[in-house]
Amino acid sequence: MAAGAIAIAAALLTGLTPAASASTTTVADPSDPSVQAAIQRTLDGTWSQADVDLILTNPNLAATLPDPRKEPTTVVKSADLNTEGQPVDPANGEPLPPEQAAEFEPSPTADATIADRENLPAEPGATSTGIAPRITGGTWRTTHVIRTHWSYLGDVIYKYHHWATFNYGGGKVRAWGSRSDDVTNEVDWVDVRERMSNQATSAYQTLYATSYMKRKIAHCYIGNIACAYTYPWVKTRVNGNGSVSFSTGS
Repeated sequence: MAAGAIAIAAALLTGLTPAASASTTTVADPSDPSVQAAIQRTLDGTWSQADVDLILTNPNLAATLPDPRKEPTTVVKSADLNTEGQPVDPANGEPLPPEQAAEFEPSPTADATIADRENLPAEPGATSTGIAPRITGGTWRTTHVIRTHWSYLGDVIYKYHHWATFNYGGGKVRAWGSRSDDVTNEVDWVDVRERMSNQATSAYQTLYATSYMKRKIAHCYIGNIACAYTYPWVKTRVNGNGSVSFSTGS
C-alpha cells in the first residue's frame, strides 16, 4: 500500500474525542501521538495487529479509515460502442439494457478531460468535431474501472472510478476519446479533494496506451480538524485488439 500522510491538530482535539467506556478498555484518542502513529502505519503498510486493535477501540475512528486487513476490490467493465455511441452486447451487437449501459456513463460529477483527446493526425476524409479532427473507422470501446474501499466496520467507505473510451482496429490503438474520474458512495466523513495526476500516453497507431488518474481523499474523523489521507489511483491499459487491463493502488 502506498504511503499516506496524516495531519493532526492535536491541541484542538482535547475534550473532543469519545470518552472511555465504563469498561477497562481504553478508547483510542486521535490526539494521542501513539494513536496517530498507529494510523500512519495502517496507511503505509507497516501496521501490526496491535495497531488495528487500538483503532477498533474507537468505533467512530474505525468508521472513517480504510481497513488495511481488507484489500480494496477492483473490477473493470468494457464494451464496444455502436455508431450511436451506445454500449453493445458482444454476443449479438444489440444495445445493452439501460441499467447495464448506465455503468459506462460517467457520473454527473465526474471530472472529464475531453479536451485532451488524442485524435491527431486525422485520417484522410475525417470530419472536424470543433475540438480536433476526428478519426474514421475502427471500433470505439468504453471502459470503467471501479475500486471500492472498505472501513474497519466492513462498510463501503468510498468508490473510486476511472472511465476511458478509445478507438482500436487493425491490431492498433488509434485514438483516445473522453477520459474522466470521480469518487462516489463516500460516507459523510470522507472528503474528496483534488485530482493529483492525469496522464495518458499516445494512442495513435500504438500497440497499447495507458490512462492514469489519481485522487486525494481526506478521512476526517473529528470535523475537519483531524484527517488522514489516502490517494487512490487507477492506470487503465488499452490494447490494439480491444482488450483492457488495469493496475491500481492507494
